[in-house]
Amino acid sequence: MKQTPFSSPVSGVRLSHLQLCRALAASGTVHEAARMLHRTQPAVTKMLQELEASLGVRLFERGRLGTRPTPSGMAFLHRAEVMLNEWGILRDELQAIEKGEAGMLRVGATPIMLLSLLPRAMGRFLERRPGMVVRFREGSIHDLLLALDSGEVDCVVGRFSGELLASEPMRTLRVERLYDEALAIVAGASLALARRRRQIGWQELADARWVLPPPELVTRQLLNTEFIRGGVTPPRPLMESSSFTSSLALAHELETLALVPLDAARLAERHGLVRVLRTPMSSFSAPISIVQRPSSLQGEVYGDFLAAVRAAAGQV
Repeated sequence: MKQTPFSSPVSGVRLSHLQLCRALAASGTVHEAARMLHRTQPAVTKMLQELEASLGVRLFERGRLGTRPTPSGMAFLHRAEVMLNEWGILRDELQAIEKGEAGMLRVGATPIMLLSLLPRAMGRFLERRPGMVVRFREGSIHDLLLALDSGEVDCVVGRFSGELLASEPMRTLRVERLYDEALAIVAGASLALARRRRQIGWQELADARWVLPPPELVTRQLLNTEFIRGGVTPPRPLMESSSFTSSLALAHELETLALVPLDAARLAERHGLVRVLRTPMSSFSAPISIVQRPSSLQGEVYGDFLAAVRAAAGQV
């Protein structure tokens, strides 16, 4: 009788089997996977055979050019990566408890969140959870969502476009909108427009040199919409940057305009790098949200962190 998937017990699946599949996928050969795992090739081959027999499916195709995952193998690899990262979280928590600490929370955040919102939230959170270690991972929304999906972080805080929030991968995540982040147009401090006290019109803004976010980012789309509403063709940028820190530096050095979060703009203005311009924009903002995987291990801890972030968001 042909064996069907999971017709045999899976209790024999061990952590070493997950590590084996990760090594095989990364290396592409049994020989290299054996070297990575400090095992012999026969031992690695036997482990893979045991795993496939236990699951009742073939995970890797073996050939002269090496090994490559089957469709079932790809699905297994994704879940294995999540489980290995969850195991790492649990291990870190247990080690922290042994050291007298209260555990660890892994937070993915975009740079602007680490400049404003999260520092305000940390004081309140650590009062509630003294000894808790918070590990921040900074990056783009795209990279952070990949880290969240693979279990490398517990949650992500940042700016999410409506299109991204409505996408299929996001539907499996817990999303909470925190507040709308105010944006500002800035000019390099030595630029003539920076000394203008009166409001600057749309056409004059459109004629200036700009450093702008890439077209796919929600901030660029919002700015283009504002120009169109003002009856003016949106500006064509001199340069594009997805980083607000780079945009501020470029605006200062190249004497251009830039679109950045208001918090970052005010900080740079205090240091004499740029000036926040008076423009026809009335309410110009982008949504800030926090996203978590439903399977996160950090139940009560995450609840306290979320409460602290909500309180800090209420002060924005």
